[in-house]
Amino acid sequence: MSNAPDLDQITFKIYPVGGGSEVPVSLLLQIFSKLQELVHVFALQEEGRTVRQRLRLSDELKRKYVLHLHPPESGSFVVTGRVAGRGTGLFEPEQAQRVVEQMYRFSQVVGAGHEAEVLQLMPDSHLRHRGLSCLSALCPPPGSGYRYEMISSAGPAIALDETLSVRIEGWLTTPEERAEVRTVTGRLEAISFGERKITIIYQPKSRPLECFYDEDIESMLWENRRDLIQVTGRVLMDADAYPKRIDEVEQIRDLDLSPFVLSKIEGRTFRLKPRNPISLLPILTDDEQFLYLEHAPWSFDVFATTRAELLAELKEQMLMLWQEYAREPDESLSEPAQKVKQQLLADWEEIAHG
Repeated sequence: MSNAPDLDQITFKIYPVGGGSEVPVSLLLQIFSKLQELVHVFALQEEGRTVRQRLRLSDELKRKYVLHLHPPESGSFVVTGRVAGRGTGLFEPEQAQRVVEQMYRFSQVVGAGHEAEVLQLMPDSHLRHRGLSCLSALCPPPGSGYRYEMISSAGPAIALDETLSVRIEGWLTTPEERAEVRTVTGRLEAISFGERKITIIYQPKSRPLECFYDEDIESMLWENRRDLIQVTGRVLMDADAYPKRIDEVEQIRDLDLSPFVLSKIEGRTFRLKPRNPISLLPILTDDEQFLYLEHAPWSFDVFATTRAELLAELKEQMLMLWQEYAREPDESLSEPAQKVKQQLLADWEEIAHG
């Protein structure tokens, strides 16, 4: 057997919360379906094609760039796969290698924040947008406590952490566009597969809102029929400042109310590290529009419309509480405030940046 590196091979490492080697099947399905989609995006570039509204691939291209997975390694959750065709074309192996190399390099420069190189690696704006969206979906859900790594023979491991998806979102739209975008939570009422249209019920007004979706999320919609989902797009408001229509839908996701697993929180000059595993369960407000986290011993409560926004609020408030309570001398604090300080110090430790 040759010792030469397998250039068509890529490894995906999943670090579960608190160690271990078990992960939910739903997480694996999302990861590997998006990894295959990312392969197809770079396959389209390799073949000199583009993508518009839908990721439509010919049967030939689907057969040519298939993500094959080896069994997970014992003692961890590491899955190695390779891109290989089912045909016998003379140049297929070289093309598959180039697809993996370009996909890896693209992921690497996105993670490093090198925007100019991203544009150079994928000049086609439609493919680039789809590639960035796929890479964002390959990041752990905000607050899940998971860590992912992607590894190729082309270089060192690429960390896909929960903050990367937020940074990618900033690349996909301008600040002006982000200011017009809102997220609305509603109960999925109807799906028109022919029109690729869904209807959600906006609870505060019991109002139906129609939205159009991309074909690749149909399985998620089917799994969440009659359930709450979140739609992000440009929202047109009525005279009372309530949504009446959602245009230019950017994203539709299921409502994730799983626990937030707290890990290191980075400040400017220090970081906070939990002394023991800490998780907080988000709840939905009565109007179904906001996620809410609270923890009375820390005098802590935050609201936001999405998990990503809630995670950002959580980190900001924890750093503020640490400054206002944990770092203050006891004589400057009231008795209730001293109890908050004691609890913060019992649950967290401060580590100065080196």
